[in-house]
Amino acid sequence: MDMLPERLELTAILDPKPRYKGTSHEDATARAMGFRAALLPGVFVYGHATRLAVMGWGEDWLARGRAQVRFRRPVHAGDPLVVERGALVRGANGVDAPVQVSNADTGEIVLDGSFGLADAPEVAPAQLPILPSLTPRRPILPGEVPVGLQLGAEPSVLDAATVHESLADFHETEPIYAERGLVHSGCLIRKTMGDALGNLTLPMPVIFTGLSVSHLAPAPVGATYRTSSCLTRSWDARGKHYFETDEWLIADGVPVARHLRQNLYAMDTK
Repeated sequence: MDMLPERLELTAILDPKPRYKGTSHEDATARAMGFRAALLPGVFVYGHATRLAVMGWGEDWLARGRAQVRFRRPVHAGDPLVVERGALVRGANGVDAPVQVSNADTGEIVLDGSFGLADAPEVAPAQLPILPSLTPRRPILPGEVPVGLQLGAEPSVLDAATVHESLADFHETEPIYAERGLVHSGCLIRKTMGDALGNLTLPMPVIFTGLSVSHLAPAPVGATYRTSSCLTRSWDARGKHYFETDEWLIADGVPVARHLRQNLYAMDTK
């Protein structure tokens, strides 16, 4: 525990990618929307926030670590960031520390939350529904989320080339992923997020607002992955509409991660 770093300084880097075209993650589109540069995807900010955990706990965190974060402010490509954690506190099942990411120039907190290491990983349900993707996609209108709807996904292999590309996307420098043949936690989130949202037609591009993560086992490169997910709740606040998805990721039949993800999917027009 004494080896867990307390602070990390870095720069938010977002390489141009064809998949970002026409979104806020593309520089030209972001500037046309009124932002000063392309916006860093939330999963990238999450990856930076949990680097301290990976640096200190290594494979233990990738096997039974956890995190809970809320995205507070946009992060632009090129922003200087500071990741800081607080004191570790022991609870009923492991230790946790508060964490925040702030803009080094402005001092604004862009993410806050916590990460921790469980004494024992969360136990997945004995039966997780594995369904094909919904065809056609289910349209979701503001205030009309079908809570309880089970979502489907197709199997896919996270091979070495895919994982290598994701590490480059995240500008990940920790050697553990290549040395142990493990998939980056941010890549796992992108996988379940893409699988869940691939079942839905939404009024606008979803904005990722918060996340709880539980690692259940190391996620190996080369395994066949399936996502079991469902819509668990919805709520409205100040003209904004949100829903939550509960996403379990299974690798070669073994549950490796659980993601509880909060999403902004519609905003009322004035």
